[in-house]
Amino acid sequence: MKGENMSKPKIFITQPIEESALKRLQAAMDVEVHPDATQPISKEDLIRGVRNKDFLFCRLHDTIGAEALEANPNLKLIATMATSPGQIDMKTATRLKIPVTGRDVPVEGVTRDSIIEETADMAWTLLMAVARRLVEGDAMVRSGVTFPGCQSLYLVGSQVHGKTLGIVGMGKIGRAMARRAKGFNMKVLFCKRTRDPETEREFGAVQTSLEDLLRQSDFVSLHAAYSPETHHLIGAKELDMMKPTAFLINTARGQIVDQDALIDALRGKKIGGAGLDVYKGEPQPNLPGDFLKMKNVVLTPHLGSAVAEKREIMANTVADIFLDFLSGKKPKRIFNPEVLAHPNPSQV
Repeated sequence: MKGENMSKPKIFITQPIEESALKRLQAAMDVEVHPDATQPISKEDLIRGVRNKDFLFCRLHDTIGAEALEANPNLKLIATMATSPGQIDMKTATRLKIPVTGRDVPVEGVTRDSIIEETADMAWTLLMAVARRLVEGDAMVRSGVTFPGCQSLYLVGSQVHGKTLGIVGMGKIGRAMARRAKGFNMKVLFCKRTRDPETEREFGAVQTSLEDLLRQSDFVSLHAAYSPETHHLIGAKELDMMKPTAFLINTARGQIVDQDALIDALRGKKIGGAGLDVYKGEPQPNLPGDFLKMKNVVLTPHLGSAVAEKREIMANTVADIFLDFLSGKKPKRIFNPEVLAHPNPSQV
């Protein structure tokens, strides 16, 4: 039995994964899992873990740098649960001829579309939490103080029902937000690069410019894809256009917002507050101390897809990639396809 196990391909997984995916991998491979699920794996633990392995399974926010890749240039495949190579040093991986793939590869109908509703749920959760001062209320109850009473001005929040929601980027997640807004009888404004009369008809929404959206909205929710064109789409000038009572919600990408300008706007009470799930510099955003203490800001650590059902699908999607590879099937998409033309002989 021991000899049989030694002959199996070896895989290193950077954090614990869902049990169903783990068991499937264990049936086919010798699996080592880094046990800490509370934070991304350290460089030292990654280098140690990846040595003498055939495969590397990365979680969403792992940084896979040059040193770790060079510690084992014979890796046959790296697959990440993320939808892009993100924190993986692709230049080094390509130089070493290590193919890199990820979860946005369609496997049994599972694509990046599978987290649309979950991300919209997260955006709506942040919107409600910051508007109704949920985190402050939770802290008050836990502190054991006497409730101030229903007539008090303490913890009075902002109405959501009937207000105006501005959606920046009316793709699939933006449309999911619009569906939620209809249930709250909200007026929906949206902006996107191309005219979209179908969305206007479906949701009774109004397509407008970014500037008009910012000026009119009580809540601004960001759902644009990140690109050089959307880098710092929301900066100091745009924040100045918002109502002083308006809230900014971001579940898209941290770089879409000029984070320093947002913090300055909150310090200066130029907007009512913010709900953020994404940040500049993830997975260690190093946010200023005074920002972390602001009561009109709700912060979550990139939880858009963090529901048990979807994380299980995501983990099994990546497990499928490795198991298919073992059966001779190449991944349907490789982030660095040029490595397949001239593979490293030790990886074949």
